[in-house]
Amino acid sequence: MKKKLRLPILLLAVVVMMSIFYIHEANKTTDPVGSPSLDTSTTKPEFAEARMKSIEDVNALIEEAEAKIASGTLTVAQVEEENAKIVSLRQNKMNEIALEEMIMESLNFEDVLVLLNDDTVVIDVCTETELTKATFISVTRLAKEKFNDNYTVKLSATSNSD
Repeated sequence: MKKKLRLPILLLAVVVMMSIFYIHEANKTTDPVGSPSLDTSTTKPEFAEARMKSIEDVNALIEEAEAKIASGTLTVAQVEEENAKIVSLRQNKMNEIALEEMIMESLNFEDVLVLLNDDTVVIDVCTETELTKATFISVTRLAKEKFNDNYTVKLSATSNSD
């Protein structure tokens, strides 16, 4: 084989191998985001509906990123960026679910809905009692522990009779 052809063939082989690796990794991590908190412990149908819509939105974003990766038109850096986006979306959704469970468990609310927006953690609690400053501080502390200080926490209360 001529020396001039060795390098392009080697580079082509490396590109093919990396593409196969990233497609394989994307296929390995295509589990849709599920919600373990959508069982019978949900007392507010509005909360369950909002959770399902949020999960569907996240799954659509994940599928879109995976489709971009599978297209084969992205550079290695873009593929890594899309993979990081997928991991971040899944982690944020799991953190929302975990925070809901932590708040319900530690503060004895009937139901809790946590949704992460761009720079805000929106928390809606289902309770018949009025929220106190101590409750707000406790919920905010839990949210800051689960996410980070870059998010603003918005807390609201909904009664079961609404």
